[in-house]
Amino acid sequence: MAHLTCVTLNVNGLNTPQKRSQVYHTLRKDNPDLIFLQETHYRHLHIPNMSSKQFPEWHHATYSSASRGVSIGIGKNVPFQISTKLADPKGRYLFIKGKVLNSLVTLATVYAPNEGQTNWVINTLSSLKQFTEGLLILGGDLNVPLAGTADTTSTTPGISERQRRRLKLALLDSGIVDVWRLFHPEVRDYIIIIIIYF
Repeated sequence: MAHLTCVTLNVNGLNTPQKRSQVYHTLRKDNPDLIFLQETHYRHLHIPNMSSKQFPEWHHATYSSASRGVSIGIGKNVPFQISTKLADPKGRYLFIKGKVLNSLVTLATVYAPNEGQTNWVINTLSSLKQFTEGLLILGGDLNVPLAGTADTTSTTPGISERQRRRLKLALLDSGIVDVWRLFHPEVRDYIIIIIIYF
């Protein structure tokens, strides 16, 4: 049985060498197999080289301006063979699928808008459900604190409790679980490291 360690980060822009260096530092420290980035701010055709010895393979979804953007990095020790990729032209999601050690795997990262998150997530989950084959590993930023005050330092809720319940139900119906929150129901923390066994 193999295991994959995953990290998901909202990086708030990676267009400067200094910001990319900070991400590389996190990668060296946490030593993940897969990394899911949100808010890379890469524009179409203006993607800096992210390849490194540790992460030689990268996939991106970009936007026409220096905003949004998501990326998935695949570590050097992951024998991932890509078969299909679906990149949102608005830079809000990226889905890739393929095989790891003859097991079908779908990798996805999402970056929800600051408004209308519930409808956006429900629509995106519908697309992801049609795309997914095998094990789904999803990292992302839904721009909603699903666990209320445990997921945020803000005193304002962002969305109504009714919308939060609707969003949680949509995730549950899709079989998606917040792994960090499952194992740490009361902890206030925002960096997610997931270990997947298959």
